[in-house]
Amino acid sequence: MLYSLHTYLKYFALLGLVPWSENCAQSQFVQKLYSAFLIILNAVSFGISINFPQNSELFLSLMVNVIVFVAKIVCVTVIILQMMVHYDDYFRFCMEIKCLGLRLQCELKIHVGQLKWQSYAKILALGIGFLVTVLPSIYVALSGSLLYFWSSLLLILIIRMQFVLMLLYVDLLGHHVSLLGKRLQNVLECHLMGANCSLDGNANRLCSLDFLLALKQCHMELYHLFTHFNDLFGWSILGTYVVLFSDSTVNVYWTQQVLAEVYEYKYLYATFSVFVPSFVNILVFCRCGEFCQRQSVLIGSYLRNLSCHPTIGRETSYKDLLTEFIMQVEQNLLAINAEGFMNTNNSLLMSILAAKVTYLIVLMQFSAV
Repeated sequence: MLYSLHTYLKYFALLGLVPWSENCAQSQFVQKLYSAFLIILNAVSFGISINFPQNSELFLSLMVNVIVFVAKIVCVTVIILQMMVHYDDYFRFCMEIKCLGLRLQCELKIHVGQLKWQSYAKILALGIGFLVTVLPSIYVALSGSLLYFWSSLLLILIIRMQFVLMLLYVDLLGHHVSLLGKRLQNVLECHLMGANCSLDGNANRLCSLDFLLALKQCHMELYHLFTHFNDLFGWSILGTYVVLFSDSTVNVYWTQQVLAEVYEYKYLYATFSVFVPSFVNILVFCRCGEFCQRQSVLIGSYLRNLSCHPTIGRETSYKDLLTEFIMQVEQNLLAINAEGFMNTNNSLLMSILAAKVTYLIVLMQFSAV
């Protein structure tokens, strides 16, 4: 599925976010040079911007601007470097998704298909929205002084488009998890009915030992796919969350400063054009991670219900395999993890909101001094 989308996704290579080509060694070399150029360009723009004096700015506002700018530079450098280092791993990840889809179709008789149109519509709307919301900041920067905006414009585009890509990948992972969960639900319903349900004309039985083994192997492949995704994008997820958190918090602070008439009201356009996309990014990605985690918990629930069925105890081999499957699901949670620092779910969303309130109170206290 991801391979078929690469025809369109390869244009994100202009921002250094995906490889352009899989087989052409010359193309890979040129793109690595281009990625290195993007990193150097960002570093040079940072150095030039910092050296310009900003005497008209309040010290606290200047310090906050510099911190956010540095966070963006570091985040984009991590994103581009991670793609350079894992150039071949990206296509290996695409191949693993394709192989898992074929296994689900051949062994479990699941029609994988494409993502729902709602998922594509969501990702497309977010991508367009993230681009459009840059326009108010451009207007404010042209009509007045917006500190470090032009130097960070490319950084903003890279971070936002990286988030759109990661949402697509997570939606694909969640799609496969939900398909496996639905097939396990079919197995549970078949046992509860006391029937020997057949999947096709070849007499593949939902209640058979071989079918349970195939389910177990598919779940393990899915876990390895999640692990590969976390290794491939873990540092990018962490860096992006740090930038979105700091950027959205700081822009709420600046909104308060505008309302307190420290700055002109036109700066509200810029603050809202940063705060709203940042908060939407955090919200949507946490919800996608929560969906994957809930589907994983649901799979474990189906298996435990299945183990309580009275007919299972009569078949020792089936019961032993089912016990192994339950232990596998409990120990190998299907979750989006940022290098062990955090799981992206609703708990992370609430932690971010709580921390945001705390830092806003601190900033407002300093500004009142």
